[in-house]
Formats: sequence, C-alpha cells, structure tokens
Amino acid sequence: MSDEQFQQLLARLSVGNQNPTQVALAQNGNFTGCLSRFDGAKISSVQAFIDLVSIYKDCAQVSDENAMKGLPMLLDGFAAEWYQGVKATISTWKEAIDLWKLTFGPQKPAYRVYRELFANEQDESTPTDIFVCKARSTLAQLPNNTLTEETQLDMVYGLLHRRLREKLSRNKINNFNELLSQARLVEESLNAPTHEMKRQMSTQTKINVQDVCIVVILAM
Repeated sequence: MSDEQFQQLLARLSVGNQNPTQVALAQNGNFTGCLSRFDGAKISSVQAFIDLVSIYKDCAQVSDENAMKGLPMLLDGFAAEWYQGVKATISTWKEAIDLWKLTFGPQKPAYRVYRELFANEQDESTPTDIFVCKARSTLAQLPNNTLTEETQLDMVYGLLHRRLREKLSRNKINNFNELLSQARLVEESLNAPTHEMKRQMSTQTKINVQDVCIVVILAM
C-alpha cells in the first residue's frame, strides 16, 4: 500500500463526533469508497490487497454480510473471473480471505522463511518496534500454528542488537507486547544523555560564555 493510497483511505474514513444516524449508517458500511483493487496478476500482492481491504472494512464498519455482497466490485481481470467460478463454495468473509491467500499468495518453503529471518539481525540504527514488526511479518509467512509464540520470541530475541540483549532478560518476557514495552524503556535509557555528557555540555557552555565576555571586554 503506497503512502498516497493510505492517505486517501484515511481521508475517506476520517470521522468526527458521530450522531446516532451516522452510527447507524456506519454499521451498514460497504466497499463503495474502497480504492483497492486486485486483478490476480503475478505482480500483484494479494497480502497487501487483503491488508488494505481489511483496514477499510474495520474502519468503515462493513459487516461480513455486506463485505461478501461487495466483494466482486474489488476484483478485476482474472481475479474477477476466478471469483465467479468459486463464489458458490464461499459462504463467509474468512473463507474468502483464506481462499485468496491459498490461490494467489506465494507459499514459501519453511526453510526459506527461516533463512530470511536469520539473515537480518537488528542494527544499532533500527528501532526495536520496527525490527520486531518486520521479523513477525516474516514469520507470518509460515503455515498457521507452525511455531508457538514462545519459540518465535526466542528467535526474535536472539536477533536483537547485543546492547539490548544485555539489558533485557529473556526469562522476564512472556509475549511480544512485553518485549516491545521493555525494549522501549531500554532504548530510552540508552539514548538519554549520561551524567558525564551533561557535565561536559555544561562545561562547554560555561567556556563559550567566558569567551563571549572576553571578546566583549576587548572590544570596549
């Protein structure tokens, strides 16, 4: 999803204080304002399409029933023809999402997912929340229930930058939310000026003030 698409999506979904009439309309939301389309071409990303449509569906409060009714308007080309052939076998929104992924989504062998994951360790300039998000996105390409959350935590924790691992105890982290919250605290402490740095900055400021005073006196 491009920045432009995301901004357009937000613009369409932005709402202020809603009155009861607006709430009622929202509960009967539809895909009329959704800009995303999927044609089933090889260069198209089915996951990006699903993500955008899911965000729109949640924000516009489109019910599963209305989503199924409006689904054909989101499909073009081969994807539209494909849906005409399989729609009789789909009865729920979840079934539609699962069939999209199965039909159009790339299925990486598990070993390739692991290689991609372990090939990217966190560097010093990458915030932990961004790094963890990318790592979890990679792990999400595995079949469901392949790994427990504890195993995923072990993998991602081992890829964190050494300065974070030295401050974070793996035994005290039970889920990814705890990992992120504790990592933020560590990053804040690591990025905060130390006492010595503050002392040096204070000393330098005093020196600069003295220099200015000397220049002023000499100029008098």
